[in-house]
Amino acid sequence: MNFASNDVIIIGGGPAGSTLGSYLSMAGIGNMIFEGANHPRPHVGESLVTSTTRVFREIGFLETMEREGFVRKYGASWHAPGGRSFAIEFQEFPQEGIDQEYTYHVDRAKFDLLMLKHAESLGSKVYQGVRVKQVLFDENGFANGVRVQVGGAEVDVPARMVVDASGRETVLGRQLRLKKKDPIFNQYAVHAWFKNLDRGEGEDADYIHIYFLPVERGWVWQIPITEEITSVGVVAEKEIFKNARTDVAEYFHHHVNLNPDLAHAMRNAVRCNDFKTEGDYSYSMERFVGDGFMLVGDAARFVDPIFSSGVSVALYSARFAAAQIAEAYATGDFSQKALMPYEEKLRNGVEIWYEFIRLYYKLLPLFTHFIQSKDYRFQVLELLQGVVFDRKEVPVLQAMRDYVEKVEKSENHLFKDRLTAIPID
Repeated sequence: MNFASNDVIIIGGGPAGSTLGSYLSMAGIGNMIFEGANHPRPHVGESLVTSTTRVFREIGFLETMEREGFVRKYGASWHAPGGRSFAIEFQEFPQEGIDQEYTYHVDRAKFDLLMLKHAESLGSKVYQGVRVKQVLFDENGFANGVRVQVGGAEVDVPARMVVDASGRETVLGRQLRLKKKDPIFNQYAVHAWFKNLDRGEGEDADYIHIYFLPVERGWVWQIPITEEITSVGVVAEKEIFKNARTDVAEYFHHHVNLNPDLAHAMRNAVRCNDFKTEGDYSYSMERFVGDGFMLVGDAARFVDPIFSSGVSVALYSARFAAAQIAEAYATGDFSQKALMPYEEKLRNGVEIWYEFIRLYYKLLPLFTHFIQSKDYRFQVLELLQGVVFDRKEVPVLQAMRDYVEKVEKSENHLFKDRLTAIPID
């Protein structure tokens, strides 16, 4: 297999890599995507937020999303262990440039393959089953290509620039030792797909449902994959899983039964694939750019998946990266300094998500106070839809901090014992 030199090499053919390839091809910048797996391949992260629709439209992929019949997601619902529940509908907060009231739940194996094929149709050169072993650097420290594994041989492929979109494999982050584990979150998930789960009736049957659990930072997702299949995942601190000293199935069903609403929905459910586990849920790289390279999506930063932000961050980081790469080609400057505006923009955005998630866990389940507040409901909706990349636009974060401080400083506050131990500073 012969690989010609290319403008940009993208490591990874997931949503971030495919989106970046699409934008670059549309801008006339040659690019090559190396995907180590052969699609379709299973992947967790099946629920999207509405901001993804804008990217789909820009790269010409929205028609595919509609044609393929993915389950439409009109809102979200939360369920406390005591039986209380509340919900939001995305139509309450229309977004500029988005004229539909829903986003999607997706089978990631199907979705990722469709996105990769779309990038290829726009001009990306796609190589599946070709794993990048390492990123290459010249004598001046600029990334200038990759070394790939092809059969039993290793081949060096030159490029003007390298972008790591390898997801949680974090190829370049591991190579350069940039990866730092999150000091607060150490979540662990056990999940599977089920048939015969009772989703209820009406549009809210196709909402994402989040069930609170009476364990440290514990919750369960319920995501419709098709009309018949539902993804269910138990998320809690890794120590809780380790200390359970039981098998995966028993651990899963024990936690399902801790929430009455969930136990009722699951009463006739039949599992239709193997249980899977996910760890290493929160981390960040010390930097997202360097001389001749960038990190996008999960390869740069991954935060707790409570608000389904993963694919949105992947798509928007690719969108921002494509614009920065186009600027680099216009100026001829591929240095770390020239690429820094991309890092600053992405870091600001993911830090907003991170702060929101920490405050959410701190207040859990008092979060309902803010989702129901006429003063803050739309700001919370804006965050949940993934459209905020500037902290000044979301004063609700400071309001949540002030609320926590008020409760903590009041000796006899009714809600004091309901705040979790998570630090927020």
